Amino acid sequence: MLICKVRGKCVSTIKHEKASGISFVTLEQLGDEGGPLLAAADPIGCPKDSIVLVASGSAARLALNRNDVPIDLCIMAILDNEKDLR
Repeated sequence: MLICKVRGKCVSTIKHEKASGISFVTLEQLGDEGGPLLAAADPIGCPKDSIVLVASGSAARLALNRNDVPIDLCIMAILDNEKDLR
């Protein structure tokens, strides 16, 4: 699992047919400032700048409760106390 900050929404004009109806966001992993942005499924509708807990790999598909969707990252929760993470 990763702890990340939501940087914004992802907009795609074409998706895999199984991913229809799933929204995506861009994330920055905490502690990796300047690192690459990540894209994750967002089933809970996180606002920008939220600190979130992210599942990866097959756990991401389980968190989405859709084993047939080809995703690798999925937001599981919005964390309340960012200051406690540092």
